[in-house]
Amino acid sequence: MAKWPFALLDRRNWPLLRRGDVAGIIFAVLLIAAALFLLVRFPQSVPGHNYGFGPEWDCTNPGSAGGVSCVKRASDSSASK
Repeated sequence: MAKWPFALLDRRNWPLLRRGDVAGIIFAVLLIAAALFLLVRFPQSVPGHNYGFGPEWDCTNPGSAGGVSCVKRASDSSASK
C-alpha cells in the first residue's frame, strides 16, 4: 500500500458514487454557480448598503470611476432652527 499523500490517489479507496450522489453534486454546483452569477451580475442588489457607516449616511459607489462616496444626512432638528 502506498504512503499517505499517494494513498489518496489510489482508486480502490474511493467509494462508488450512486445516482443520488451525482445528482446532489450537480445540484450543489448549479446552486453555487447561480449564486455567484447573481452576485456578479447584480452587485448592488442589497438596498441601503452603507459601507460600514451608520444609518445617517447616504453612500453610493460610482463603480469603476472611483471609490465610495458618502454624505451625511442633515438632521431634521438643525434644519428647523
